[in-house]
Amino acid sequence: AKAYAAYFEWCDDTAKELEFAVKTASKEKAKLEAKVDELTSDIEVSSSKIEELAASISKAQEELKNATLIREKEVKEFSASEGELVDAVDTLGRAIAVLEREMAKSPTAFAQINTKNMAGALQALSAVLDAAAFAGSDQKKLLALVQAKQGEDDDDLQPGAPAAAVYESKSGGIVDVLEDMKEKAEGELSDLRKAELNSKHNYDMLK
Repeated sequence: AKAYAAYFEWCDDTAKELEFAVKTASKEKAKLEAKVDELTSDIEVSSSKIEELAASISKAQEELKNATLIREKEVKEFSASEGELVDAVDTLGRAIAVLEREMAKSPTAFAQINTKNMAGALQALSAVLDAAAFAGSDQKKLLALVQAKQGEDDDDLQPGAPAAAVYESKSGGIVDVLEDMKEKAEGELSDLRKAELNSKHNYDMLK
């Protein structure tokens, strides 16, 4: 009877221990399952964020690609326009220097030149420019600049106004007109370079 009681007590203790172990394991299992669910949710959220980031990166890359194409075109246009304006400023500056020097030598001869037709006036001065070693190619550039200027001013006239009125508002001298043209070209060059700096800055901000 004593052995039976001991055996019974052992079985009871073992059963209690097993029951406790099962409960403990069940609780641990529930915790692990909850953790798995949590991690699964985190993975889904992370996957969604990765997809959003991938889409954003793809969009940004496409925008940068398009911006680069536009920027390359802007740089080419700027380089061409800058070159033209720098050349115009240089040509006008040298022409003004030549004419001022020659006017100092023979002011009466220049006083007889009709500046109401600037293209004609420059053609009349071709001999002076030739003598001053002002190259024929530069003379053609100068003539083209004056003709373009006169064409712009003719377009700005009120209907019916004579073309000569364009230059009557000036001081009348050929050098004065060329200086006005040079000043305008320098202003356009300055504005062009400022716009280029802004465009470059805006493009760099996309990188």
